[in-house]
Amino acid sequence: MRTLLVAIQFLTRVPITVEGVTERDVGRSAVFFPVVGALVGGALLGAYLLLALLLPPVVARMVTLLIWIMLAGAFHLDGLADTVDGLYGGKDREDALRIMKDPHVGAMGVIAIVSTLLVKAAALASLPEDVFRGAIVVTPVLGHAAMVLALALPYARPAGLGKAFAEHRSTLDVPFASVATLGAAFGLFKFAGLAALGVGLLCATVLVGMAWRKIRGVTGDVCGAVNELTETAALVSLTGLAVLPSWFWRWHL
Repeated sequence: MRTLLVAIQFLTRVPITVEGVTERDVGRSAVFFPVVGALVGGALLGAYLLLALLLPPVVARMVTLLIWIMLAGAFHLDGLADTVDGLYGGKDREDALRIMKDPHVGAMGVIAIVSTLLVKAAALASLPEDVFRGAIVVTPVLGHAAMVLALALPYARPAGLGKAFAEHRSTLDVPFASVATLGAAFGLFKFAGLAALGVGLLCATVLVGMAWRKIRGVTGDVCGAVNELTETAALVSLTGLAVLPSWFWRWHL
């Protein structure tokens, strides 16, 4: 239970305080990242169902997106901006890492955040009601699990918060994340969910590959970017699949 609470404290802005957290606690908490994603998804679904009683559907969905951002404290969006700035503007490995550590956000980082939120908003607004309710639950699970997979790569910095995951992670992290992701995707959407998962992980793999070429590893910022890219790509995939005939979704929901 303590490790789960550490994961919630690390990944969200839920007012939970775990005393005496060590680097080992942080590293071990990665195994619960998909669980935190499921909790976030459940909270978003609950918030949406309440909002839908008071607001038009599209407005309720956009407010749900705002709640999604606030739950994470824009933590992953910040990582996305820093990653894009570093990979785009860094001349070499050291320069890229320096830019990613800089608290200021560059033009490319701003573009990345705005573009991601616009695409997410458009996808959420376009999904059929039944598909939307499942997507808002499963997408955070996919994004959080993708971070666990990214953390399996070497850490690019000699020190930093992400170092705790590299040095203290459990051997169960990747297997559990894989099973949780496949279970969530297939359980809610069957093969349509697996297709969305595949697209999300493919996009995340491309990003991680770019990071590997530039900085020879991953950082906490890269993991945040992986989360955002996986979530966005999965939502877009479900939006594309939503145009298929109704008989397809009768079998997949």
